[in-house]
Amino acid sequence: MYLSSALFTGLVPWFIIHANASPLAEANLVERSLPASECAKVTKVISILKVHPEATSFCSSFLGIKTKTETTTTVKTSTVTSTTGTPSTTVVFLPGNPPSSKERREAEALDGAQFEKRENPTYLSGIASTAISSGCECLNLPTLTATTTKTSTKTATTKVPATVTKTVYPCATPVPNRIPTVPYGLASQPPSIAGTQNTRYYLDTPEGASVEACCNLCYFGIPNCLQAFYYSYQGCVVQQPTEVTSTGPGVSSVCPNGQIAGLIYNPDANADPRGTGDMAGPCGQTYNNL
Repeated sequence: MYLSSALFTGLVPWFIIHANASPLAEANLVERSLPASECAKVTKVISILKVHPEATSFCSSFLGIKTKTETTTTVKTSTVTSTTGTPSTTVVFLPGNPPSSKERREAEALDGAQFEKRENPTYLSGIASTAISSGCECLNLPTLTATTTKTSTKTATTKVPATVTKTVYPCATPVPNRIPTVPYGLASQPPSIAGTQNTRYYLDTPEGASVEACCNLCYFGIPNCLQAFYYSYQGCVVQQPTEVTSTGPGVSSVCPNGQIAGLIYNPDANADPRGTGDMAGPCGQTYNNL
C-alpha cells in the first residue's frame, strides 16, 4: 500500500507539470476535479489534447456539451415614410434597351436525410473512442455561449408627397416609326420658352445617319431638346429653346433647367408622312404620350 500511495502521489506532480507545458492550450483546456486515478489512465490522450487548442471545440462536440444561449434586448427606432396627396409622376429616361429578365435557377432538392459522419482529428488517430472520451472528460471544457439579440422597434412616421417614378427606354432598338407614343410626342409651347431654333444633322453625320441616332441625340446628347424629326432622305432635325425662363426639379446635363415649367407632351396622332414622327424630349413636366 505504501508503494502504491507513493506511486499515486508521484503521478500528480508529473501531471501538473505536463499541464503547464502548453500555456496556449491551457487557456481553454484545464483538468476537471476528477480523481487522479481516472485521469492517470489516459495521460497520453490528455497530453495530446493540451497541445492542440482546437481540441476545445472537438471535445465539446464529442461529449455533446450544449451551447448556452444568452439573450440581449436592444431598442431600435424605425422611420416609416407614408405618402400623402395625389401622386405625381416622375419620368426617368435611360439609354439603350431595358435589361432582359434573368432566368431563376431552382435549387436542387436533396433526397433523404443527410448524416454527417464524425471523424476524429489526425492527432488522435489510432486511439480508441473510449480513451478519447475519458481524456476529454478530464478537461475543464468551457461552455460555449451563443448570444441572440431581441430587438424592440419604435416606429416614427414621416409624411411626404406621393410620387410615382416611371423608367422609360425611349430609344430602345429597333426604334419604331410613326406611332403616337414614346419616343414620339407633340410638345406644347409654354410661356417659359422664349423662342426656339432648329439644327440639322445630315445623313452623312453620325447624328443623322439613323432614326436611332437622332433619338439618342435628342434624349441624351444635347441640352434642352424639345423635339426631334427624322427624315430618311434628309437626316435629323432637333429643336431647342433659345431661352428658358424657369428652373425645375431634375437638373442634369441634358436638362440644365430641370423640368421646363408647362412643357407637356401629348401623343403624336398625325405624324408628318415624310418622317418617322415628332420625337419628344427629356425635359418635359408632363408626359401624356407614355
